[in-house]
Amino acid sequence: MRDQVPEVLQNFPFEFYGETFDVYLTTDRNFYIRLDAICGAIGIDYGSQYRRAKDDEVIAERLLDLVVETPYQDTVRKRKVVCLNLNRLPYWLGTLDAHRVATELYPRIILYKKDFAEIAWRVYRSEIVPSEIAEEMDMYATPQERELASLIAKARDLMRRIDMDNGKTQEELTSLGLTIQRLDERFSALEARLLSDLTINSEQAWQVSEMLKAVGTALWETRKYGKSESYALVQEDFKSQFGIHIYSALPVNRMDDAIQYLAGCYRRLKPGVPLPDVFTGGHQAALF
Repeated sequence: MRDQVPEVLQNFPFEFYGETFDVYLTTDRNFYIRLDAICGAIGIDYGSQYRRAKDDEVIAERLLDLVVETPYQDTVRKRKVVCLNLNRLPYWLGTLDAHRVATELYPRIILYKKDFAEIAWRVYRSEIVPSEIAEEMDMYATPQERELASLIAKARDLMRRIDMDNGKTQEELTSLGLTIQRLDERFSALEARLLSDLTINSEQAWQVSEMLKAVGTALWETRKYGKSESYALVQEDFKSQFGIHIYSALPVNRMDDAIQYLAGCYRRLKPGVPLPDVFTGGHQAALF
């Protein structure tokens, strides 16, 4: 049985790029905006954009022919127009060729695309890189950037749980011959390939990370460098000392050397101050 086409329940004014449009609330509890109207406001050809949208499955699944009231001579009439679900508007804007938009809007579209790309990276970072690498990236970030990453990660986790409760995520994965468990296994396998068996394990990597933070904080407290710069300098010095590209790639047989080296750095920066527990708590052997 074919799904019933949603009907417009109400329309609301929507201001976008200095112009006001109608946004339509439909019986499927979604909000839509006319594609031709938004194309006209941005200064791009509706026909070519509609063809591109139909060829992009992510956008096409959220396009809908809605019967709406449109101006006609001195009155209004109802006719079908192509509308885009508002939740696909950011993605659609991100796919635009900025060189085709109105000249006065070019800087704003470029800025939007950059913001969209940055947010997309933050949302999906945890699925692209192993946690050890993400933690190292955060060492170079400002406190505000780390807080943003944490908030986005929590929001992403909540979105997943909502999708799973609605059966959406599992249904889409099943159509690809996958399951949540198998997907998790694939990410785990990818992470395992990125981190050699001969490097320190996750608990040891955590210890190194905490020692680096302690030394970075000690350097920052000398007031010679800013906090982010202090952490970055300590990281770079450690990687240069041990010839590695990331602290979690430290060879397991050099763990003791790393503890001694970082403890020495800490003592030079804070003479007479006892070492934090993370330096003296010992470490476990790598598990093979």
